[in-house]
Amino acid sequence: MGFLDWLSRREKPRTGPYAEASFFHIPDRDYFGWYATSPDGGFTLTWRDANDEGTHGGARASGMGRYFLLAGDAIIAEGQIERPNDGKVASDGTFILNDWRFNSELGGAFCAFRADGSPIVSQRFTANLLNNGLSANGRLAVCQTCNSHTDDASVLAVFDLTQGREIVRWKPESGWAESYAFADDGQSIRLCYPGGASLAYSLDGRFLDRDLWIERSLGRGDLAVIQQLIDSEDKKPSAELARRLVAGIDVALKATSDDHICAWAYKLRGISLEAEKNWPEALRSYDLALGLDPKIGVKRRADALRKASNK
Repeated sequence: MGFLDWLSRREKPRTGPYAEASFFHIPDRDYFGWYATSPDGGFTLTWRDANDEGTHGGARASGMGRYFLLAGDAIIAEGQIERPNDGKVASDGTFILNDWRFNSELGGAFCAFRADGSPIVSQRFTANLLNNGLSANGRLAVCQTCNSHTDDASVLAVFDLTQGREIVRWKPESGWAESYAFADDGQSIRLCYPGGASLAYSLDGRFLDRDLWIERSLGRGDLAVIQQLIDSEDKKPSAELARRLVAGIDVALKATSDDHICAWAYKLRGISLEAEKNWPEALRSYDLALGLDPKIGVKRRADALRKASNK
């Protein structure tokens, strides 16, 4: 069987700039693996998180995974790393993989390679790797980590692959992204979320679309974001922000009848109303929260407001 025969055995790719499908088959190598194609269609990267025989994948203590890079019909690079996942390939043949590694502790490595298979970056993290992204021209790449009890937790790391190094990292305020898009000028990155939403950050970590993120989050009554915003202001938001938070909390309250969520919402509502200096409504919200959950954590606040109102 020739290359043209087994190339035709790819499953239909998913949509997106880096098409991915379930399996890529190379019969001559007795190989099955995931695959991604470059934006221009000229390169194919395939990888397998399994031992050499393909009989043991996933978490394990040994048995290297494999990867292949093809230009058209020809294999031009191949290699092994412990547990390759999340492959991407650019239009110049630069490719990246997340290595989930053998160890049972939290950790992984972000790996980038040139089209000839020579390494560019191998950066270890003391947190599991969530996903990654690669610019179409192969110049910039990112990876994002999962939560952990280390300094590497929940960070977005940006790599300049022309320099062969990490250039910046930060913890995105908008949370973990599903995928990434890179501006043509190389000055910003968009974090893409389910449903088509995307939010821009500059390469130094400035949240360019923060106001848009807040507006969207409040519009859908996202209590987790509201809590995050209150905490970021040391539970003392400005009067203007507090007014917007109350509107978002009211959206959340209209959308649920769950006692636990309502108690949480009333707690946040009371804190926001305190920031607005609306003491009677703040006390009312605290009392409603305590009525639903006496351990919600606002009894002292409620008692202080009650005492002040009785003076």
